[in-house]
Amino acid sequence: MRPRAPIPPVSVRFRRFTSLNTTIRLREGRIFVSLSDLIEGAPESVIRAIAHILIAKLYKKPVDAAHNVRFKRFTTSAAVTRQTELIRHARGSKRYTGPNGHFYNLEEVFDSLNDRFFNGMLGRPDLTWSEGIARRSLGHYDAAHNTIVVSRVFDRPSSPRYAVEYLLYHEMLHLKHPVKMRGLRRCVHSREFKADEARFPQLREAVAFLKRL
Repeated sequence: MRPRAPIPPVSVRFRRFTSLNTTIRLREGRIFVSLSDLIEGAPESVIRAIAHILIAKLYKKPVDAAHNVRFKRFTTSAAVTRQTELIRHARGSKRYTGPNGHFYNLEEVFDSLNDRFFNGMLGRPDLTWSEGIARRSLGHYDAAHNTIVVSRVFDRPSSPRYAVEYLLYHEMLHLKHPVKMRGLRRCVHSREFKADEARFPQLREAVAFLKRL
């Protein structure tokens, strides 16, 4: 990538990250690379691909498509995906405020939705309100910690119950329809997911309320 430039000293360290993080920095004439220890046992071809991608980013050069595909195939493989989830669960931390809100109890809402839409067969994950009043991330399902987090912005008397129900129902569908890989792409909302979501009776009103937020 820079054939006439001298190769600077390189320091590479494997770190106990909670994901497949990789970083590269140039400081005072030295290159510092930090790699997740999940990559430590990767095939040499994958290590070469990572090196190419990092150096290309450092020197603002185009990334070779073959290296990019090779790295994505490694990171999206079933074994690596499973190992990443286990590491996130073991090393990551999750702060809980609990399901009890001032106006809504998430466990009560979950159980009601479970009976109405899932015949009571969906296992209840950990349910918690967010610590702050998040307006961008209104809710999410964390598979590594088996937790559904709902933004506390909904825990107020002005929030209609159907909006809280829809948001929780959407996250519950992620339990029923886990993320699947289609080639190198993650399919988060599959056709089956969307079909089940359309069963929510006040879908249009709930989506309109969320958009206003």
